[in-house]
Amino acid sequence: MMRVLKIGGLGLGGLVAVFVVVGLFLPRQWHVEQTVVINAGPEHIHPLVDDLKEWQSWAAWTKAMDPEVKYDYSATAAGAGAWWSWSGPKMGRGKMTVTKSDPATGVWVDEMIEADEVNAKGSLTWTREGDATKVKWVDEGTLPPVIGGYFVGFINNMLNENFSTGLKNLKAVAEKRKAAAQAAPAEAAPAEAAPVAAPATP
Repeated sequence: MMRVLKIGGLGLGGLVAVFVVVGLFLPRQWHVEQTVVINAGPEHIHPLVDDLKEWQSWAAWTKAMDPEVKYDYSATAAGAGAWWSWSGPKMGRGKMTVTKSDPATGVWVDEMIEADEVNAKGSLTWTREGDATKVKWVDEGTLPPVIGGYFVGFINNMLNENFSTGLKNLKAVAEKRKAAAQAAPAEAAPAEAAPVAAPATP
């Protein structure tokens, strides 16, 4: 019996060793990049990305995904230095900080996930294409050694799905903002005064 247990223990130890060695050589970096063309100018897109509270109107990471998530924001939720943190059973714990914000070109962020265990960088940048704007969303980072290499594929798949949803929503919300801005001047314009009839000649 002891011999069997000993052999079993050696076998298990060998599997763990293989798991660790393979994990050390697996790539731990992820890189996700997606684009969308929005029929609106940067002036309608930038406020939705620069203000971290506005992400709730288009990003995939909302309370619809994790009803129990708790959010916290910096005193100023927009512009360089603004941050957004979250903690929930499905979304986990993390923090996003805006490092650069330019209305003409985009927004850059640093991300810390699960109490600084994973550091990542992301950006949503844009370029005009006539009356439309091409938006590119990039995110990249490195997972912890050994175990991280086994989860890179999962991270890439998850982020690609979330980015696809987010960019689709961003397009819809930005184009709606553009339509509302175009309609506002017409609604605000005063009605033309009716012509005054000339007095009758006696």
